[in-house]
Amino acid sequence: MEVSPPFLSEAATARAQADALPYHWLEVSHLLLTHAADDFEDSDTVRRLLRDLREVRMSKLRKGFKVLGPGGGVKMNGVGGMEIAEVRGFVGGVVDGMRKINKSREESRREQEAEDRENGLGGSSYQDDEDDDML
Repeated sequence: MEVSPPFLSEAATARAQADALPYHWLEVSHLLLTHAADDFEDSDTVRRLLRDLREVRMSKLRKGFKVLGPGGGVKMNGVGGMEIAEVRGFVGGVVDGMRKINKSREESRREQEAEDRENGLGGSSYQDDEDDDML
């Protein structure tokens, strides 16, 4: 079943995944349902289904950010423009939280290194006898 509009060439849609939505799917659906609701058989059902789809997609994005670790990333293929705009605040909070956690870890590590140097347990002045033999 062909669901692409006739003005899109085959080459434009051939690379898309089977379950991919257009980048501006949310904006287009909003415009269509706002200005051409009478062209749909049951516009309320379409609105409900689009809202459900949006909620599921946003939930998946949030779950991806919850498992984000230091130096990690989240695959965001197939995410629409409005979806990115909606999670921007959430992502900013996650990034700030990760910075605070990493800052605390870095401060703890530096304090531990300073304490070890004071106690003579480490630092840059340590030289191994085996290293001298290699030279």
